[in-house]
Amino acid sequence: MVEGKKPDWERFGRASKESAPEIQELNAWRANPRSFDVDSYYCQVWIHRAHVVMLQERGIITRDEAAAILRGLRVVERQAEGDPRLTVYMSTEMALIKEAGEVGGKMHTARSRNDLGHTQRRLYYRDQTERLIGAVIGFRERLMRAAEANLESYMPGYTHWRQAQPVTLGHYLMGHVEAAERTVDRLEGVYRRTDLSPMGAAAFAGTGWGIDRDRVRELLGFSGLVENTQDAVAAVDYFMELSAAVAIHMSNLSRLAEDLQIWSSDEFRLLDFDEAYAGTSSIMPQKKNPLVLEQVKSYASESIGNMVSVVAAMKGTAHTHIVDRVLLEPVALDTAVGATNVMGGLVETLTPMRDNMLQRLREGYSTMTELADTLVRLHSVGFRQAHDVVVEVTLAAIRDGVRAEDITPSMVEEASVKVLGKPLTVKVGELKAALDPVNNADRRSLPGGPAPSAVKATISNQRRRLAEERKRRSARMADVERAKVKLGEAERSLLR
Repeated sequence: MVEGKKPDWERFGRASKESAPEIQELNAWRANPRSFDVDSYYCQVWIHRAHVVMLQERGIITRDEAAAILRGLRVVERQAEGDPRLTVYMSTEMALIKEAGEVGGKMHTARSRNDLGHTQRRLYYRDQTERLIGAVIGFRERLMRAAEANLESYMPGYTHWRQAQPVTLGHYLMGHVEAAERTVDRLEGVYRRTDLSPMGAAAFAGTGWGIDRDRVRELLGFSGLVENTQDAVAAVDYFMELSAAVAIHMSNLSRLAEDLQIWSSDEFRLLDFDEAYAGTSSIMPQKKNPLVLEQVKSYASESIGNMVSVVAAMKGTAHTHIVDRVLLEPVALDTAVGATNVMGGLVETLTPMRDNMLQRLREGYSTMTELADTLVRLHSVGFRQAHDVVVEVTLAAIRDGVRAEDITPSMVEEASVKVLGKPLTVKVGELKAALDPVNNADRRSLPGGPAPSAVKATISNQRRRLAEERKRRSARMADVERAKVKLGEAERSLLR
């Protein structure tokens, strides 16, 4: 423990290790939610600066007036750090007038709180979308590393929570890697549709001043304009879409959490988690509870509620600026980022219980599909006939307590006589190959299959796609940084 740091008295028993940093971060965000106005205030100030530069360049205000406003804004921004009441626009303006004099009132020339507010939201949600994209990319990378370490961690695959067919843990994890790829794609679409400037729309009908909408767009790093001035202050579909993307992603994390929690249970004993991702019981000393998985599932439910609130608030409202909207609050986005990081860390540090995985395979009958396929190959019977024969074999094995790998050729012959009226013969070697769960998985080497070779190929493909995602993200972030540099240069020329 760091000297002087208060001990965490919730960490004891079988969860004595300090909580994982991802969990600490998520809990801190949840415990200290920030208001939208405060968290997005940097966006409001950014807009003020760009608008003032444009007004001066268009000759609407003088150079000295622009310089006075920009200097005053710096003071007000520092004041707002200690007084969140100043983050509301009219309070910012009044503080600016108090600091810079009546010239501060010229900052609002040729605009409205309507286009200002919508632009502030677009800038903020654009940044938050990028932040979440970064978290999901990191999640994909961590799951790929875990999949690569578990290419030969053979385990039962389940449907309806019944053993279905042999797979590997690596194959399972790559399914979530691909689901998260779709999340990145979905969020990139949200980013594109958010990355449009409403500035210049004013209240909704534009302005008679000779402004340059494109110059403000450039200084804010937007890729384009919301061209129609009515739509510019009416549209909220971009963050409605973000709320849906968050809910979908959180639901995928919840499904992963559900599987991992069940597989780590005393009854399944397929996985074990690092102590840093677990809690314990105040009464039962033996307990190591994966509480964070339950929290992620509850946060997924919360994200669905957020989406419903955001979407429902706009149903039936006029297509103009209106305050009926419900915003996607900062804590909702913190939660999505935090839960993504937590799940990535938990998966990367989990321990597969490989002996138990194989034992569960050997205790079950997940190889029966391969036995039916073998009968089709050897005897050219229809799959449905082979399926019916193997049903009879399975029933006899269960009745007599025979494990799948101990099924004999005579059992297959007896079942086929009963079902088809003729014996279907399978040699011992062919039968053993069909009933070997490891062989079952290994022979499914089709693209995307569970065979280690197929999973390795999938990982290789996904690494290429991950590199492309990182490249696109770097390009988007560079575009925004270039805009900030341009704005800084324009300001410096005014403040000389």
